Amino acid sequence: MSLSSGSCGNCYFLGIEDSKGGHKGLIIDAGVSLRRLKRSLQENNIDLSELSCLAITHDHLDHIRSLGSFCKKLDIDIWATEQLHRALSHHFITGEEYEKASKKALLPERWHSILGGDALIRFFEVPHDATQTVGLAVQIAGHNYVHITDCGALTEEAMDFCRQAHTVVIESNYDTKMLL
Repeated sequence: MSLSSGSCGNCYFLGIEDSKGGHKGLIIDAGVSLRRLKRSLQENNIDLSELSCLAITHDHLDHIRSLGSFCKKLDIDIWATEQLHRALSHHFITGEEYEKASKKALLPERWHSILGGDALIRFFEVPHDATQTVGLAVQIAGHNYVHITDCGALTEEAMDFCRQAHTVVIESNYDTKMLL
């Protein structure tokens, strides 16, 4: 579910129903306020307490605007590459709450178990002008999902993940020079 996409903020929810009728969920990026996140999820009968983790694609403001607040108010794991964790630790927007958060490292060329073992996540790099920008591949409930945001061009590795996916979400930036 796209909660917001674009320069005003980016945030997505990806989840599954558990055996009790609740949800287990992953948030991708923290570009919306906690209030907006809560309202959007409630509109879809999902409670904030059902969120298990958050994955960050890169360190631009429209993707991390509320990361400090999310870290302070939500007891969830924050997944990012080691390079992104380092950059976010010194970013003016994340605040000291980020340092206290449960940070998990997305390691290169490796699948990581999330959502209590009900899903796997892996990253791949995509070209963009941030510290590091990653696309995410998620295997969840027999479904392959690929999430690519602010992508300047599709790399061969990104295309390989897309070819294996049931669902692909791509957001790209408008760049006149690149288009020319």
